[in-house]
Amino acid sequence: MKASPATIGLGVTMTIGYGTLYYSFSVLAPEIARDFGWGQSFVFGVFSFGLLAGAVAAPMLGRFVDRYGARLILCLGSIAAALILALFSVMQNAWHFAAIMLAAEFIALAVQYDAGFAALAQAHGREARAHITLVTLIAGFASTIFWPLLQWLLTWMTWRDIYLVMAAMNLLIALPIHLALPRARIDEAKPSTEAAQSSIDRGLDGERRRRMVLMATAFAAGGFVISAVGATLLVLMRDLGYATAMATLAGSLIGPSQVAARLVEYVRRNLFSPPLTAIIAAISMALGLALLFGALMQPVAGFAIAFAVFYGAGQGLTSIVRGVLPLHYFGVAGYGRTMGTLASARIIASAIAPVSVIWLNETVSTAAALAALAGMACLAVLATLALTRGDGS
Repeated sequence: MKASPATIGLGVTMTIGYGTLYYSFSVLAPEIARDFGWGQSFVFGVFSFGLLAGAVAAPMLGRFVDRYGARLILCLGSIAAALILALFSVMQNAWHFAAIMLAAEFIALAVQYDAGFAALAQAHGREARAHITLVTLIAGFASTIFWPLLQWLLTWMTWRDIYLVMAAMNLLIALPIHLALPRARIDEAKPSTEAAQSSIDRGLDGERRRRMVLMATAFAAGGFVISAVGATLLVLMRDLGYATAMATLAGSLIGPSQVAARLVEYVRRNLFSPPLTAIIAAISMALGLALLFGALMQPVAGFAIAFAVFYGAGQGLTSIVRGVLPLHYFGVAGYGRTMGTLASARIIASAIAPVSVIWLNETVSTAAALAALAGMACLAVLATLALTRGDGS
């Protein structure tokens, strides 16, 4: 498959979407808290509560995508993201911060993978897999780009100015790319609303319902693990006895492992069906966490590095699975609604994960926190195996 300009463009806009509305928070939150004299627990608590707004928005966004097309939603999302980011730059109190954060997370999915994958599914039908993989390969560098960029910007401008810069990125870079995207192939992606809705509703019975429940379980469990590891890994590794340098090294290896797995998936995708890719992703994450358990006996470098490699590979493939597995089992019709339903369960699990794991780590033990992560990873494996059982694809 030749990389189309539209697919590469979506990779760029997804990088901006995640960089400005997700990864920016970990860099700018301490600055905001210091400027207003707030505790960081309050700032991050508001962020976690804001993530739940995304769970409410996801099904609604999915219906809009099916009805009006992902291209329009992406365009409106870029405009809304620019406005909301600009509002951050002029907020004056905690109520402003909470309201703007809720709005930001409510519209975030409109400029991130859920809407982007839907645009690719509507444009390419069941052939969208390679395009989805390429987009995740590009957007996988969002944190690599935005964390150092924002740290550098903080050396010569305030956090308020940076929010204006990020608003401009959405308005001047992402919006024109979204406007240039091809329109959906209406014949495949948007059959008559009544016929599509009837087909979806009938499909919710029996086999479709079973697959939706299992897929939602697998995605939610995987989302719990990814969210918790992303927020608490350095704390857990420190409490396991690792030096800060080794914990940082392990964390830094997750990104390259993630990109490497996506690259293999992109180049050799004909060898792996979507169900097989889902199984590999779930098992890789579970294996990584099992290896980290070894550090309870002795915190040696081998356990940390092996964890980062296997977990990173699984996390990298999981983002692809989120887009291609619903397309494989349910097709293009109603894809937005399906993605919205699945995203809602995943976001709720992701929002409660960091505080749950940290609570276990502080009040019970680090072993209990790791056990919770491993248990959720195993749940993802079991749900994925049950989902794909007997699949001949």
